[in-house]
Amino acid sequence: MSALEYSILFLAVILGGGIAVLSPNYQKNQVSIILSFAAAYLLGIIATHLLPGVFFAATTYHAGLFLLGGFLIQLLLENLSQGIEHGHFHKEKTHGSQFYAILLGLCLHALMEGLPLSGYQELNAQGHHHHTDFNHFLAGIAIHHIPAAYVLALLMRTHQFPKGRFWLFLLVFAIMTPLGAWIGEHLLLDMDMVRNMMALVIGSLLHIATTILFETEQGHYHKVSIWKLIAIMTGIGLSLISM
Repeated sequence: MSALEYSILFLAVILGGGIAVLSPNYQKNQVSIILSFAAAYLLGIIATHLLPGVFFAATTYHAGLFLLGGFLIQLLLENLSQGIEHGHFHKEKTHGSQFYAILLGLCLHALMEGLPLSGYQELNAQGHHHHTDFNHFLAGIAIHHIPAAYVLALLMRTHQFPKGRFWLFLLVFAIMTPLGAWIGEHLLLDMDMVRNMMALVIGSLLHIATTILFETEQGHYHKVSIWKLIAIMTGIGLSLISM
């Protein structure tokens, strides 16, 4: 991976935290729309790029098990993170060990996402029989991390964390995915390992994306607002035109 790609992953988290500094009041509707766009984009690239790359080779019969494993791992991680990946804002759950559990869950998820990043381009080229310079997977992760970082930072601001601790914890979260990418680049030594790890991440992202998209508007049942629907269609559309 290039220095620019590492920087994009890092700066996405800093951007989300910076928005919380500039706008300290939780904007549920706006966050919901951004999350819907990010989830739809993730779902689009999973269907059109990630899954074809993972299941392209005939020797990847274990990939389905890894995908299910990623789905279940995300269920466990959300017991720690309290659903911040979905934009859930629980300001009463940030005292003492509860906050550190949230941070740990987010960091483990971010670290796991980074592991297959360095092998994505080759994986995508194999699945599509062509090479593209655009890293759809990296873009999806970066977009997905902005609202997560925003909610994390907002939790810290709500409970008036000192500036030093605020930026320290935000930086810890920001380096997790770049660190995962660096580890994966050195430890995932063949494409079968990359495929299996990507399948694990796909399972995790499928859980997050579908949870966001299936959440209904507050006060309504089985109803999606027009703005959320537009955000979903835009996210899916963007994933398709970037093929």
